[in-house]
Order: sequence, then structure tokens, then C-alpha cells
Amino acid sequence: MKTALISLLTATLLGLASLASGRHFDAADFTAILFTTGLVAWTIDQYSREPRELHRPIRFPVNLGRRPAKATVDCQAA
Repeated sequence: MKTALISLLTATLLGLASLASGRHFDAADFTAILFTTGLVAWTIDQYSREPRELHRPIRFPVNLGRRPAKATVDCQAA
């Protein structure tokens, strides 16, 4: 929720600054700024946390101890 509020506040402030400078500010500009700010805020929020520990080990379905069987090729001369 904090990320959404930060992005909404930033988009609003940039819109007000745009209007104060005399530039026309429309819904497309607001949506683009809102999306970009939300994406940046979400990325910063994700990377500012400590990564979670895995509760169980990851096991791959590959048996690394066995070699694959050699394929036999039957070639018949024509």
C-alpha cells in the first residue's frame, strides 16, 4: 500500500509542477508517471529486504550419478 501511495503522490506532484510551468498535463502523462514511479518504488522495496530462507532444499529431478545409456544405431547399407 505504501508503494501505491508514494507513486500516486509523486505523479500528483509532477503533474502540479507541470501545470505550474505552463505545460499541458493529461491523463496519459499522469498514468505513465504513476506506473514508472510505482515500478521504481516496488523495485526499491524488493531489494531493500533481506532475502527469505528456503524452508526445504531444492531437488532437481536429474540423477547426476548415472551416465546416459549409449544409443545403438542400426545402419543398413542400401
